[in-house]
Amino acid sequence: MWRYLAFRKFGAVTAESILLLCCSLATYHLRYNAPLDAFENRYFLVKAVLIAVVFQLCLHLNDLYNLEATRTSKQFLLRLFQAILLASAILATVQYIAPDLIFGREILKFTLILSSMFVALWHTALRFYLSSRTPHTNLLVLGTGPLARELVREVLRHPELGIKIVGFVGDNPQLVGVSIVNPKVVGVYQELPQLVANNKVDGIIVELQDRRGKLPIRELLDFKTQGIAVEDATTFYERVAGKIPIENLKPSWMVFNSGFSVSPTLLFEKRVISVLASSIILFLFSPVLLLLMIAIKLDSKGPIFFRQERVGQNGRSFTLWKFRSMRENAERDSGPVWSAGAADKRVTRIGKLMRRTRLDELPQLFNVLSGDMSIVGPRPERPHFVQQLAETIPFYQLRHVVKPGLTGWAQINYGYANSLEHTVEKLQYDLFYIKNMSCLLDAMILFETVKTVLVRKGS
Repeated sequence: MWRYLAFRKFGAVTAESILLLCCSLATYHLRYNAPLDAFENRYFLVKAVLIAVVFQLCLHLNDLYNLEATRTSKQFLLRLFQAILLASAILATVQYIAPDLIFGREILKFTLILSSMFVALWHTALRFYLSSRTPHTNLLVLGTGPLARELVREVLRHPELGIKIVGFVGDNPQLVGVSIVNPKVVGVYQELPQLVANNKVDGIIVELQDRRGKLPIRELLDFKTQGIAVEDATTFYERVAGKIPIENLKPSWMVFNSGFSVSPTLLFEKRVISVLASSIILFLFSPVLLLLMIAIKLDSKGPIFFRQERVGQNGRSFTLWKFRSMRENAERDSGPVWSAGAADKRVTRIGKLMRRTRLDELPQLFNVLSGDMSIVGPRPERPHFVQQLAETIPFYQLRHVVKPGLTGWAQINYGYANSLEHTVEKLQYDLFYIKNMSCLLDAMILFETVKTVLVRKGS
């Protein structure tokens, strides 16, 4: 479920949080040369937790647990320095404004020094370990199609998974020895028992477009009874990449696989959370809403709000509200066209600022309150494009089995969809969300959305 990396990251974050607490306890012990009684010093422990949480949030904002985002040493060191500096600045500000919420100046100073040293050493060691350790899982990929190749590319992008791709197994002897991605085609189906034995294979990933008469079902069953994992390529790719590939995706896979069960109880819970979250955000951002309304009116001619028809749950159309970020009648001559993102010349000056910070989306909270949208879900699309995309992309209409959202799994993992290829990519993330939909996943998406807005990442 979700990603292989999710649980590993959770374990690393938990361990780091505990060790950050130990840094605070060690500072207290060294300062007063006395053991810490947890009951008598419960407020001290609360303050220590605050320090750990601030450090974790700053590390998260700088993607320190994402090896792909910190691929080079320079990127890693820069992000690590930014995270430590930001955490120290936040805690020093809290100590200055509300000293009762944090340690005294002297203890805080030594705690920050000790915590910063620990964080730097911990993440350097963790990065070295995850990127250089010997893979502990050997996998064979049965098939050489597009999904098999993309699956291998995804694994190669994440060495921290500890997975080694032994190679591809195909049905064409002429391809044996040919490097398709990086691993080669190491044999054909008839050689499968020998390949498994010689390479100490732990698992076999099956990706065959047409399995009739080709799938070595008896051999695969023997391997499974011997403790060797046998898994469908679509299922494996979903767990590694966090999306469901629609190429060669069969309805039977969705029917017989776990997930895709949208229960009334879950929908009710999502509705309650959406209403509460929307009300709180509107209350907190009411001054910002007023300022934006004034700025939009002063910046360019036209209405403050932009209304547009979108397709919602079960294909029902509704009117979506946004702050106007483009000049008036931007599509009068061209008709409906894809957005060009930040490079779109139709966007006004204040519109560029709102789009970078996503403040133009705030009026959609009223769509959430009215029941047309949810806080989390697939982004709603315009009817003009929905009709075209549904005719071109298989399973596109599945996006409409749930209410569209203000943010979603596709939004935190991908950027603007301004082409058919990009739309296919985002649909794969939307299908993953619908399959694995839960309140816990929604909470994770909201947390990632905050980071996306703060660091201006994605769209």
